[in-house]
Amino acid sequence: MKKIVIYILLIFLNLNIANSNERSEKEIKLGVFLDDLNDIGSFEKIDFSPIGMFPETATGFHKKQTIANKKFIKIFISQKGLMEKYTDRVILGMAYFEYFYMQQLKENKKSLEVFQAKYPNVNAATKRNVKKLYGLNKAKKSMREALGLSLNDSPEVAIKRYYTLYKLLNQAEVKTIKISKEDKKSIKIHNKISKNISKLKSLIEDKKNVRLNKKKFNKEYNKTFKSLSKDLKKNKNNKDYELLTSFLIEIEKLRDNNLDALLSGYKISEFVLQNIKKDKIPKKFEQDLSNANFDDFQQEELEILGKITKSTKLNKNVKSNEIQLHILNLENSNIPVSRFLNVYKDELNVKLDTINLMVASSSEMKDWKLSDWANAWKNPIPKSIVDEAGIEITLSEDEIESIKAQLAMKNFKELLDLEEFNNLIKTNSDNFSQIANDLTLNTQSFEFSFTLDDFARSFGDAYGFDINNYSDLTDLANAQHGANWSVEEYSSVYQANVDVINSLAKGNFDYNFASQLGASLQDVADTIRVAASAGITVDLEATAQGLGYSSFADAVADYNAQHGTNYTVDEAKESLGQ
Repeated sequence: MKKIVIYILLIFLNLNIANSNERSEKEIKLGVFLDDLNDIGSFEKIDFSPIGMFPETATGFHKKQTIANKKFIKIFISQKGLMEKYTDRVILGMAYFEYFYMQQLKENKKSLEVFQAKYPNVNAATKRNVKKLYGLNKAKKSMREALGLSLNDSPEVAIKRYYTLYKLLNQAEVKTIKISKEDKKSIKIHNKISKNISKLKSLIEDKKNVRLNKKKFNKEYNKTFKSLSKDLKKNKNNKDYELLTSFLIEIEKLRDNNLDALLSGYKISEFVLQNIKKDKIPKKFEQDLSNANFDDFQQEELEILGKITKSTKLNKNVKSNEIQLHILNLENSNIPVSRFLNVYKDELNVKLDTINLMVASSSEMKDWKLSDWANAWKNPIPKSIVDEAGIEITLSEDEIESIKAQLAMKNFKELLDLEEFNNLIKTNSDNFSQIANDLTLNTQSFEFSFTLDDFARSFGDAYGFDINNYSDLTDLANAQHGANWSVEEYSSVYQANVDVINSLAKGNFDYNFASQLGASLQDVADTIRVAASAGITVDLEATAQGLGYSSFADAVADYNAQHGTNYTVDEAKESLGQ
């Protein structure tokens, strides 16, 4: 009963704090708030572990977490340089992290209780311990989201998903690609620029969420921006970074009066850099799954693999919508981001293929014609259908334009329905809503010779389904595959998902399936590296701070105290390959 009363009280306090836009100076200096405790969670012993993950002698949580602690540190810190080569180890490390994190909650239970009771008047040790948990929880959230999970999923569900994927990736043939010194230099430069962009983005997020005061924000921001500018200046002859530099100069004008738009600018910059890396930066390693063997996978594990492939595709669409909202936000703030992105796409060979719809400012979009909407839709669509007689019919250019325009309009309306739209678009939001309302009227006058509904009916006739329109086709997909796609998501990702999931259901694990999943490996690995920036690796100083230390020197001193060693800072760096 006592626990229930405390829990209700905590919820009450959290609701009051969450609804308050004001933070005291003490709270801001803490950088972590009472309402963060919900996400941080509390200790619950993990009894489950997949067969093979631990030695048979490791029968209890204590033994398992001890092993997991060592394995996690080895994968993410001691041997972090191998993360790109061995993606399977990264995924296994994520499973070990669940035990590591739970042990951290156990060890810091007292600090959490003190923090809750004394907040915001907490001592330095309590602050350090809770900030450590906050940083680790951010990383945990990013890791889980990479595979379609949330903080609400149980550790058992997360571990099972991580370990199943590890079993598959462990079969990959790792191919080392010989690259030149110039290529190595390009990789190093790109990583440095990306790291500083991510750090600036995180600083802005913390400032927006009142986790930094103005003085500390300006100090850290100026320091990081100076470092970024230095690296960009060194590479001014590279067209990719030259264009990025001009964009950063443009969005920097927003710093003093529009943090929301500035954050949008850095999120788009991060998105562009991720795509430059994917399309143009040499890769040192490739993982080939074409010869993967599924004989020892249980039915539940096959279903898990299906969920992973589906979630990675759906995640892409969620991220696409997020990027489109940030584009909308910047265009609304008079920053011509669409023009900036089109230069990358059309002139610099950076595909940016996860953007479904290229939006513009409200003043521009209100005058769009059918062709403008069609040109705004960036994803390819099927160019042929099968008629009632089973004859394949190629769609005309006008019919393709009609379908693309409809998809663009539907996607635009969906963006406006997202909760983040109202949170992000502070001005002219009514103008965008009016455009969406006008579309309902305008589309009635469009004389489409072939519509999405026509396409859906043709699909149904060809495959024997009772389908009257495109929404019916979307509903059928959701019902058959346990999904929750919108019409827009369905149109762009349905077929690829169905091919993979059907292969799993039928037990057909051919090369197409392996290559489909293999293609998503890089996305998963990149997401894990983003998680690292939340406080696990990136560099030694960030690692130390993420684990609750003010510097790497403090981390070394603590390690020496715990293990009876006497490493100097330089010796510790050398042992970690720095």
